[in-house]
Amino acid sequence: MFSKEGKTNSNRKRINEETSISKNKKLKKKTAIGPNSENGLVTSNISAGTSDAIIKEASKKKKKTPFNDVANDVKRSTAFPIPTGLMSGKASGKASGTASEKASVKASGASGKASGKTVSYKNTTIKSYCPSSPLRPITKSMAERIRLRTKVLEYKEQLAEVRRETVEIKEYNRAIESRLPKLHDELIQIERDYEEQAAKYDEEFKKLNEQCDVINEDNNISSENIVNIRKDLELKKDKIIEQKLSYESLLKQIQENYARLKIEEDTRKDLHNQHLDLKGNIRVMCRVRPYTDKENGIERANLKCSDDKRTIQVSTKRLRLWQMQTEKSTYEFDHVFDESADQNEIYLELCSLVQSAIDGYNVCIFAYGQTGSGKTYTMEGEVNNPEKKGIIPRSIDEIFDKIKETSKLGWDFKVYVQYVEIYNETIQDLLTDEDKNRKKSCKDRKKSCKESKDLCKIVYHEDTRMTIIENAERRNISKKKDMEILICKASNRRSKSSTNSNSVSSRSHGVFILHLEGENPIENMSSRGSLNLIDLAGSENIDKSGSVGDQMTEAQSINKSLFYLRNVIQQIKNKSNHVNYRDSVLTSLLKYSLGGTAKVCMLVNVSPLAESINETKKSLSFGQDARKTHVGTAIKN
Repeated sequence: MFSKEGKTNSNRKRINEETSISKNKKLKKKTAIGPNSENGLVTSNISAGTSDAIIKEASKKKKKTPFNDVANDVKRSTAFPIPTGLMSGKASGKASGTASEKASVKASGASGKASGKTVSYKNTTIKSYCPSSPLRPITKSMAERIRLRTKVLEYKEQLAEVRRETVEIKEYNRAIESRLPKLHDELIQIERDYEEQAAKYDEEFKKLNEQCDVINEDNNISSENIVNIRKDLELKKDKIIEQKLSYESLLKQIQENYARLKIEEDTRKDLHNQHLDLKGNIRVMCRVRPYTDKENGIERANLKCSDDKRTIQVSTKRLRLWQMQTEKSTYEFDHVFDESADQNEIYLELCSLVQSAIDGYNVCIFAYGQTGSGKTYTMEGEVNNPEKKGIIPRSIDEIFDKIKETSKLGWDFKVYVQYVEIYNETIQDLLTDEDKNRKKSCKDRKKSCKESKDLCKIVYHEDTRMTIIENAERRNISKKKDMEILICKASNRRSKSSTNSNSVSSRSHGVFILHLEGENPIENMSSRGSLNLIDLAGSENIDKSGSVGDQMTEAQSINKSLFYLRNVIQQIKNKSNHVNYRDSVLTSLLKYSLGGTAKVCMLVNVSPLAESINETKKSLSFGQDARKTHVGTAIKN
C-alpha cells in the first residue's frame, strides 16, 4: 500500500512540472476564441477568455494540484467544460465520479461540427483537438496521466471505505469485548448452578437407589405372600364352588318363595275383596299426588306411608306452651299410594271392580279431595299417552278386551255410555253438540236448564237397581277408538276456570256411566252391569281460593253438595232409619251405589304441599270414616 502511494507522489511531481511549462506558454498567447472565428472552431457559449478567468478564480479558492493544471490545459484546448471531479483534486474523491458521469459535451459553430480525436472519462467524451485550433492537442501521455489519476481516486475511495469498515469492525469488537466479562460471569454462574444441580441429583439418585432397595425387599416379601395367597386361593376354590351352589339353591328357593308370596298376596286380595263384599263396606284408597316441576322450592308436607301400604302418617308442628311441638296423626285405608305410584299401579288395584261390572254388578268409583289434589288426573289422565291414561280410559280398554275374549264363549255385549256434569245442582249432558248454555253466566244457565223441556232427570229402575239419566244422550259404542274420541270431546266441554288453588279447576262433578248388557244364547244367560266413574269437584276454602262472582256461586254449590255427600255417608254409617239422598243431585245420583247392592270404591286424593296440610287432614279423616261405612252386600243383576 505504501509502495503504491510513493509511486503516485512521484507521478504527481512529474505531471505538475509538465503542466506548469505548458500553462506558461498558453497564457502568453491569450487568444479569445468566439463563435465567428475564421477557423470554424466549434466552441461553447463561454469564450476562452472568460473560461480562463473562471479557472483563475477557481484556482485561488481551491487548493492547487498538478491535476488541476492538466485539467485547465485540456479545457483551453477543447473549449469544453471539464468534469468537476477532474478539477477538484480532493483526496476523498466522493463527488468526482458523480459530477463527471453527469457532464455532457455540447458543441456548436458557424461552419458546422468539428471533428477530431476524443478521450473518454467515465462515459464523458472530450475532444482532443480541433484542426483549426492554434492550441496544442492532448497527448497520449496526458490521457494516461488522467486515467492513472482517476484510478488513484478510485483506490482512495476504496481505501476510505475499507477504513470505515475497519472502524465499524473495531467498534463491534469493542462492544463484544465489553460484553465478555458479563458473559464470563454468567458462564461461571451456570457452571456453579450445574454443579449444585448435579450434586442435588446425585443425592436424589442415592435416595432413589435406597428406595429401590427397599422396594425390592418388599417385592420379595410380596412375592412370598403372593405364593402363599395363591395356595390359599387354591384351597378356597372348592369352598367358593360350594358357596356358589348353595347361593344358586337359595336363590331358587327365594324365587319360589316370591312366586308363592305373590300367589298368596293375590289370594289375600281376593279374600279381602270377598270379605268387603260380604261385609258390604265402602273400599277407600288414598293417593298422594306426585310433585310437579312447577312446585320446586315450595315446602312439602310431612307425609309418610307405611311399608305395608295400609296407613299414612301426617306430621305437623304446632306452638303449644311457647314451644314448637310435633303432632302425628295416622290414618288407615285399604291401600295407600305414595308420590312414586304411577297410573298403572293405581288401576291394578281397581281392575277387579271393572271385572265385576262385566260380570253383572253395579260398580261405583269416585275420586274425592280438595282442589288441586289430582282427582281429574287420576280419573282421566292423558288419553293419548298410554303411560298416563287414567282410570276411565283404562277401564274402557279392559272392557273391550274382555268383551272380545267372552265373544269366543258365545257372549254378545252391548256398551252404552252417558257422560254428564252436575253444575250448580243441574245435570248437563256432555255428549250433546249444543254449547249455547255453556257461554251464559251461572244464573242464566241454571234458569235456562230449569225452563227447558229437555231437562235431564234421574230415573231409578227398581228391578235392576240401576240409575238412568233421562234426556241425556245415551250412545251405543262398539269400538274402543270411538269411545276415546267421545271422552276427549266430553272432557273439553266440562266447566272449568282458574282459581288461586288450581289454574285449571273443575267447577262441576263429572259423571261417566257405562251400561253393559250381555246375552249368551248358547247358555241362555244374560248380564246387566253398570260402571259409574265420578270425578268430584274439589272442596276448597272460598277465602283462600279468591273466588268472586260466578266462581263464588260455583264454590258454594260444590261445597254444599260435598257436605250432603258426607252427611249421607255418615247417616249410612250410623244406620239411620232415613237417609236424605234427595238433599242434592249428587247424592240422588249415588242412591243405589251408596244404598246397597253395589260395589263402591272411594279414592281420596291429597296434595303433597305443606300449605294444604289442613285440607289434607280433613280429606283423610273423611276417607277413614267412610271406610267404616257399611252400604250392604253387592248383588249380581
